Amino acid sequence: MKKSLLNGAYLALFLCAIFTTFSCEKVSDLNDDIDALIDEVLGIKALSQDLSKTSSNFNNIEGLSIDGRDASSEIKVNVSAGVPYRYTHKHYTLSGSAWSIKTTSYSGTLSKSNFTNRSSVNTVKVSVQNNIPKVYVNGSLAATGSSGGGSGTTTTPPATPTTQALVDKDLSGDAYEKKTISFTVPSGVKTMVIRTTESASAYRNTADLFVRRGSAPVVNGPKPPSNTPAYSWTADCHGIKPNREDEVCTFNSPASGTWYITLYGYNTYYSSRVLVNITK
Repeated sequence: MKKSLLNGAYLALFLCAIFTTFSCEKVSDLNDDIDALIDEVLGIKALSQDLSKTSSNFNNIEGLSIDGRDASSEIKVNVSAGVPYRYTHKHYTLSGSAWSIKTTSYSGTLSKSNFTNRSSVNTVKVSVQNNIPKVYVNGSLAATGSSGGGSGTTTTPPATPTTQALVDKDLSGDAYEKKTISFTVPSGVKTMVIRTTESASAYRNTADLFVRRGSAPVVNGPKPPSNTPAYSWTADCHGIKPNREDEVCTFNSPASGTWYITLYGYNTYYSSRVLVNITK
């Protein structure tokens, strides 16, 4: 565009010099148009700073672009009709031990009148004050995130899952002996993991694990000298791995109420740590 206008101006000057009937006023007007167009191509640089922050609340600006481009270093932009901008504001809030994030995307157009620097770079700055983003151009307020000059869509991610220990208990027993404990599961649990592992004071996690909701598991095992009855059980989950391996039962969306855990010493004594962890 600029090249064609320049070529046209040179041609008009040439014709003005040859043909006296050609209006030299038109040449002057054309040169003014070219100067105006050149003046509209300005240098712009964008940055984010002055972001309010405390130990439980802080802000961040991401994806800041000017005219659809990264302007972290100076770019040349034609500002004849204003300059489009876009950025994402992330507001982090600490609740207990988990951070929640509120994400808002903003976009708009900065007026040509904001860009006052013709011979030096124009600086666009996004700062956050009282958790509200504001856009400044050359130090003057140009747009506020909570009102005019931008549009936002807000998304809040789901709360971070929390894990709670319901049971942490050591159980010991002799060969062919059953030990049963009960515990209460609250409502709204997403996952429950029941595990037996070796206790700190012993290394004989040899018991089999049985879990049941509502009533204690029914476990029948062979006993010497007849080795009867046959090994059988009634339970919602069981773990009968050999040797000293961890036994694990996992339940997704377990029903609330009373649950029971039974450990059974199949052929040998045991000393086990029983762990029940839930995630809400």
